[in-house]
Amino acid sequence: MRDNTQIHLSLYDTLPSPQNGKEGKKASSKSTESAPFAGTLQTQSRTGLQLHGYQQTTMASLSTSNQHPINGRLAFGTTVTPPSSSDAPHLQGQFPKDPFTNQGRRQGWVVLHILGMIYMFASLAFLCNEFFVPAMEVIIDEFDISDDVAGATIMAASRSFSKLFTAVVAVFISQKNVGIGTVVGSAVFNILFVTGLCALTSREVLQLSKWPFFRDVTFYTVDLVLLAICYLDNVIMWWESTLLVTSYILYLVFMKFNVQIKSAMKMQLLKETNSFEMVSGEEYAIRGRPELESKKNERTNNRNKKQEEPVSLKWPNTPYKQATFIFLLPIKLPLCLTIPDVRKQNFRKFFMITLLSSILWITVLSYLMVWWAHQVGETFSIPAEIMGLTVLAAGTSIPDIITSVIVARKGLGDMATASLVGNNIFNITICLPLPWLLYSLIHGLLPVAVNSDGLSCAVALLFLMLLFFIISIVSCKWKLDKVLGFIMLLFYIIFVVLSMTLHFRFPVCPV
Repeated sequence: MRDNTQIHLSLYDTLPSPQNGKEGKKASSKSTESAPFAGTLQTQSRTGLQLHGYQQTTMASLSTSNQHPINGRLAFGTTVTPPSSSDAPHLQGQFPKDPFTNQGRRQGWVVLHILGMIYMFASLAFLCNEFFVPAMEVIIDEFDISDDVAGATIMAASRSFSKLFTAVVAVFISQKNVGIGTVVGSAVFNILFVTGLCALTSREVLQLSKWPFFRDVTFYTVDLVLLAICYLDNVIMWWESTLLVTSYILYLVFMKFNVQIKSAMKMQLLKETNSFEMVSGEEYAIRGRPELESKKNERTNNRNKKQEEPVSLKWPNTPYKQATFIFLLPIKLPLCLTIPDVRKQNFRKFFMITLLSSILWITVLSYLMVWWAHQVGETFSIPAEIMGLTVLAAGTSIPDIITSVIVARKGLGDMATASLVGNNIFNITICLPLPWLLYSLIHGLLPVAVNSDGLSCAVALLFLMLLFFIISIVSCKWKLDKVLGFIMLLFYIIFVVLSMTLHFRFPVCPV
């Protein structure tokens, strides 16, 4: 056989062969973390093949010439050598190169990154409170939709665009695959930590409705099962990405007919019993309890009483407000110039422009905050796993935290909780599979590699936390209060501890 002979293999030749054993499995998991799609062939006594970060080694005794470039082709008798981490671009291309070196940051320049994070947090809080949430309230009034539906769809999708942007960068630029652990960490942070924060910061005890809770949790559970199945073989096929995206479309269709479906279920249950307590009293009067008919009107009246003043650029009177004005002016001025304030009557009709402009600004500010948060963690040598579960999870979820706390403090508990579960649904059915699908379509239906290390333990841990989430809310009689808040934070601490023990292989995850 000549040295430069190449045999093109089919996709299914990338699956582990029986004689490969544990060696092939290790090679696969290592390459999914760092190897790019294109690579260099080197003479070795094994065969290697690469699929957008996916490498599978099989035993062979053939050789080739020392180097051949790979551009989407699979060569027999060779192995792809992934670049070392030291040769990889900064953060594998996901963020721009930091003007300060790691040594420079350790000498004190990291303070600039910390100050930048603080300012981005304050900017996001101002943006969400003054523009994003008011736009959501106008949308609810204009289209006459319930708070929970608006939170689970429009609000959840709007504040997840920064994550979608990061996912597109990871797939198309840095070619960094997403591990199941990353998905789990972000999801648990939302349903436990952010929910607990909403309960602790709310001005009053909020009564949650059962119907939107069970509706969203059911869809979320089904989508998680689909995602776990797709992760099993370490590659995502184009039809698997399509299936996940389609599941979100079905979720939106369900939301479109949410009132009709809820009414049909109510009528069906009324045929069997004389009372009905599952659906929210916002839209239906419950037999024997007509006082619930006024809940929606009461909520609308409370909102009208708490009309907030639009953003003003006038110089305030008190020293505290003056200091706050100076501090926020660098971000307040461009926001006021680029986003219409819907609380002004003449700008109310531009609520869609306000929403889209807010989404764009949230994406930019969140990206900067996560970038600087990563640099801070890298400076202090914080392990990547701890960073993912704490600093980066918090950084990517800052818009979720701020908007959920704001609507909870306004008395909209259903909107806050529905937006958190809806955000998780959007993340696993749009933010992850949509970039995968686009990549496959652009590259001739090529599959995308993912990392399924610890799949069984990660999924089991997520479902365990989801079960605790449900039990906690039911045990607190569907009330978002301080007790529930502390319980949620406690469960999140337990989750982080368990995740760390699994990471350090004590105990060892079987799959």
